[in-house]
Amino acid sequence: MHSTIGSDVVISPLVKKFETLLDLFDHDDRDYFALVDPDYNFLALNTLFKTYLEATVGQVEGSSIKNFVEEDEFVEYLDPSLIRCFLGETVKSNHAVINHFCANDRFFDFSCYPIKNDAGAVEAAMVIFHDVTRNKVTERKLRQLAHLDPLTQLPNLRFIDFQLRKIQAQSLRDGSGFSVVFIDFDRFKQVNDQNGHSVGDQVLIEFARRLRSKLRGGEYISRIGGDEFLVVIREALDENQKVALVDRLRAATRLPMNVSGGKTVELEISIGIAVWPVDGNSLEELKNVADMRMYADKQHVG
Repeated sequence: MHSTIGSDVVISPLVKKFETLLDLFDHDDRDYFALVDPDYNFLALNTLFKTYLEATVGQVEGSSIKNFVEEDEFVEYLDPSLIRCFLGETVKSNHAVINHFCANDRFFDFSCYPIKNDAGAVEAAMVIFHDVTRNKVTERKLRQLAHLDPLTQLPNLRFIDFQLRKIQAQSLRDGSGFSVVFIDFDRFKQVNDQNGHSVGDQVLIEFARRLRSKLRGGEYISRIGGDEFLVVIREALDENQKVALVDRLRAATRLPMNVSGGKTVELEISIGIAVWPVDGNSLEELKNVADMRMYADKQHVG
């Protein structure tokens, strides 16, 4: 059941103690057990760990536990824990270290247990890695859902506000500017009233797809509510650039949208642009200016 590596003459007593300890654990297929020496080289592994390393590293003989996780995480988390362990302390960590041999990252919590000889000196450390990848993936998905509009799958207002604060902080440091663009459908309520909300949803989804396809590097779009969208651009647009941007955005909705039931929907959009720091020193001022200009554009369209 268990696999060993290294010199049998030197490590046999330790391996026997390791295997005895291992038998006490009722572990599943997410627990990786290793015995390491003071130089952090593997002395023995359970079958699951050995099989995994053979498949990812290519060899186990002479391998070091240092090679199992990312270097920065080894230095920050695992190394200090092993040092404490070889001083005789049991260490249980809630930090998830990342294995970097896989095509997809895998995350492990770990614990370190000192293995002592008859004289009470620590000769090895038993390290248990518990695979928490499924938990981490779930956490990541939940975080993504918290920042995504469920209909269009675009970032939501919460996420774009967070990005805006980061961009403003960067602009304050380096003196660069940025722009915000408010976009609103004209007479979108009529689309819902005449065709139903399911058609309205289809239009919003298609518009989001078209608009995203028109964006370039350094441009970020979010749905901030109803039929309103916000684009953040990491540069201070001049007048010519504003005109070019408006033309590009209008092109996203210029062609009719075909929706279910053979219906065709034609839409126009209103656009308002504000530039930092010319149009406002705070994010709230900047968004208010862009919002007012969008509604002025809507009145112009009629």
